[in-house]
Amino acid sequence: MSIEIRRVKTSHERKQFIRFAWKVYRKDPALNRNWVPPVISDYMKTLDTERYPLYEHADLAMFTAWKDGVMAGTIAAIQNRRHNEIHHDKVGFWGFFECVNDQKVADVLFEAAAMWLKSKGLDAMRGPVSPSMNDQCGMLTKGYDSPPVFLMLYNPPYYNDLCLNSGHKVGQELLAWYIDQKMIDISRLSRIAQHMLKKEGLSVRDMDMKNFDSEVEKIRDIYNKAWEKNWGFVPMTDKEFDFMAQSLKPLADPHFIYFVEDKNGKTIGFSLTLPDINQALKHVNGNPFTPWGLVKYLWYKRNISMFRTITMGVLPEYRNKGIDSIMNARISEYGGKHGLFASEMSWVLKSNEAMSKLAKVIGGVPYKEYVIYEKGI
Repeated sequence: MSIEIRRVKTSHERKQFIRFAWKVYRKDPALNRNWVPPVISDYMKTLDTERYPLYEHADLAMFTAWKDGVMAGTIAAIQNRRHNEIHHDKVGFWGFFECVNDQKVADVLFEAAAMWLKSKGLDAMRGPVSPSMNDQCGMLTKGYDSPPVFLMLYNPPYYNDLCLNSGHKVGQELLAWYIDQKMIDISRLSRIAQHMLKKEGLSVRDMDMKNFDSEVEKIRDIYNKAWEKNWGFVPMTDKEFDFMAQSLKPLADPHFIYFVEDKNGKTIGFSLTLPDINQALKHVNGNPFTPWGLVKYLWYKRNISMFRTITMGVLPEYRNKGIDSIMNARISEYGGKHGLFASEMSWVLKSNEAMSKLAKVIGGVPYKEYVIYEKGI
């Protein structure tokens, strides 16, 4: 038996790198039942160092493992210079990990990533982060019995063993909270929200899609300020944020994107919720932009029954005034009126007691858990 590592260099090899996941998930009925194939064109852009704005301050190396001449695994190594400047450390990242159930193959992949990161002067590796904390991250460790929601990851249970047996330790644990809208007393939540709004002199409004760019600027400003002290957080550059906003714009429902303003009209908080389009993407095999893929996507999109609250942000000086609860009440009201009776709040650091308390208040149950591993190199 021989295991060979190859560096991904061409566009064709990048597509091979992405397509390898199909070999892992399609052959296992249990995995295939819940796995949602990635949108190939999106992953091609994310892994394109010439197009994706992250790489203005990050470097990327992609590797494939070949066992007896057959591809058996993938991994990407990422040096995020902006992260290390902000956090004053020398951490590298790994992501886009897919592997057959073979410890030797996994060890070779992790070693390839570690050696490349070490050559950049880094002394630790953290992952999965694909390719940044503002993208997709975390290895699923609990909640394999249902598909992931939009922009969340799914993986075989044995991946955790591969990581631990390669010397990785648990760095951070993440939670996804499931909220059954049918179990919420929405009218009660609404009354509480109205009381808070009146007490604090606040108002809530939907996103104005006609002024999309200026609205995005407000979100970016609050997002970077509200999250700046969170573990691992790296503020997005203007170019990164605009790229993300343009990517998500076709999916945005302005009635699910809220701004909270004070009595002077100053924006002090926002929430971003999107429909769980994974319920439709699951049926298009990674290609929603082909004629047949688009037909299937539009057909299944009609029956989306769940949404995901991706992020909320409140300016630091306005915290502890119930603003998060106000936005959650608004989300519940709209979802309940339009047949969206389930939602996921994700991801939330397990150590973030304030957010967990908020999730519990609105009837949330932690139903999926993820891990970000760390290892010295």
